[in-house]
Amino acid sequence: MSGINFLNRFASFLLIIGAGSSCGLKYVPGPSLEDLAKNRKEALEQKLAQDFGAVNKRYVSLTYGETVVVKPQSYQRLDSLFEEKYRLSKLGLSTKEIDPLIETQKMALLADTTEVLYMETHWFELIQDTTCEFIIAQCFLNNRNVLRKMEYIDEFQTGKSNKIWAEKYMKEDWFTRNMDGFTSNDDLAFYSMMKNKEFGLKDEEKHKFLNNVFLVMRFAAENQSTAPQGIALKLAARQMKMEIPGFKTSDYVFSFRKDTDPLSKETVYVVEAVLEADKNVMVTRRYDSFYMPLD
Repeated sequence: MSGINFLNRFASFLLIIGAGSSCGLKYVPGPSLEDLAKNRKEALEQKLAQDFGAVNKRYVSLTYGETVVVKPQSYQRLDSLFEEKYRLSKLGLSTKEIDPLIETQKMALLADTTEVLYMETHWFELIQDTTCEFIIAQCFLNNRNVLRKMEYIDEFQTGKSNKIWAEKYMKEDWFTRNMDGFTSNDDLAFYSMMKNKEFGLKDEEKHKFLNNVFLVMRFAAENQSTAPQGIALKLAARQMKMEIPGFKTSDYVFSFRKDTDPLSKETVYVVEAVLEADKNVMVTRRYDSFYMPLD
């Protein structure tokens, strides 16, 4: 009996130890969606920095759009079947016809080697010598954060003198008023107008347009306003200074008006500058609604 009692006491002791040990176990949750997204972007940035660094270009991450999950057809088909089953269940209808289809599709999914990819729309900058290249790309990564492919949506180059304005333009950051870190509606409307125009341009035409956009942004920042009058007046004064020897803004009286082109019916900004010393001398400069010079 003593042996049995010992075994019983020993078993009880083990149970106590086991109970104590199990109390110490804690549930460790997996990474959150935010953590997964953060890890994916960090892996992408490390890859791009390495790849572009190999060709002597310094990579700078600017911003991201929303993540889009790109599923193979087999996954999409299964999702559709589950959606249909949910719809039937909500209506109180039988799902016996769709259940076998779901099981069949599950088997098809297991045999599908096509990866689920995560598409990150990424804005970034490449710096080399005196040139800055700005790129918007769609980057496709698998669930192991391996970059599978990258497609450029838009790109342009500019000099370092426009670097700060190009970065703001890409990120749609504020440039007239700092609204506690938020971009004002006026600035957003400006970006929308300019980017819709820019995406339709190519090569030298695009280069000229963007250089003018950055100049306009600088003038709007100085004025703390995107109002056309203040921008057009500064553009005209700059243009006249480049064209007229000995030009001084104080020698002229400037006026502004908004016109409509009789042929295109589009808005035209007109600046007239009259020489104070000789009222018969008047210089006119015109700009389209994107502030591109027409004269």
